[in-house]
Amino acid sequence: MENEAYLLREKTGTSDVVKAARAAAAVLAHHDIPHLIAGGIAVQEHGYPRVTVDVDIVVPDVLEAVEFLTANWSGPFYRVPGCVDRVEDRLRGVMIDCLPAGKVLKRGCKVPFPLPTKALEDLQIIGLPELISLKLDSWNGSPTRRHKDKTDVIELIARRRLPRDLSVAPAVQALYVDTWDALQAES
Repeated sequence: MENEAYLLREKTGTSDVVKAARAAAAVLAHHDIPHLIAGGIAVQEHGYPRVTVDVDIVVPDVLEAVEFLTANWSGPFYRVPGCVDRVEDRLRGVMIDCLPAGKVLKRGCKVPFPLPTKALEDLQIIGLPELISLKLDSWNGSPTRRHKDKTDVIELIARRRLPRDLSVAPAVQALYVDTWDALQAES
């Protein structure tokens, strides 16, 4: 699975996205800020190789993370005008969204982002149950606009042969079971 994700990054150019994530992780680690990588990179690393164009990084304090990422005027990271939670890696043309640990992004969501605990230069990938929980919650809140989140969950269940009783967040447990059951019915 890891090899598939590597090949996808190399063939499609998403390796720049991973390079941007690594550069951001290094800056955050330098300032002792823990992180977790979520979103498309996490989906790839958990076994569904697919294209992604941005970095989703969970941090304890979004404003602090943005401040440190953009503090070096000669560095690649710049604030995106009008966005308090987004920076751009101009060297690679990649947007980085800083996500608030312990909180949800929008009204109606019920699964908060997990709290990262390690400030390491290596990419800290969000756990699979947490990733699936967040993806289902996001899809449930905006089923038309966030349909890729549901697809990510379906593909991860199928490719990883995940169990029906995976320990996802209680708020999305029924959605997970319904999706799992639907996949089994189609097999």
